[in-house]
Amino acid sequence: MQDIERIEAVRKFFAEAGDTRTLAQIALAWIWTRSERTIPIPGFKTVAQVQENIQAMEFGLLTNEQMHRIDEIFERERVIS
Repeated sequence: MQDIERIEAVRKFFAEAGDTRTLAQIALAWIWTRSERTIPIPGFKTVAQVQENIQAMEFGLLTNEQMHRIDEIFERERVIS
């Protein structure tokens, strides 16, 4: 499976579960959930992107199930630091 297909599989997994996060919001939540010692610094070019990044915080962390499914899609072992 290529990266584009994996990314689409992640998007589809969240959409089917009724989770309305964008891919950028999922990525930020993945980083926050993976390590409390890591602080992402997301880029932005528009006010809408700033708002999207702020909304990511409102959604909060990912669940263990969501983290596990992402790891399955990307075929990697789960490591939490």
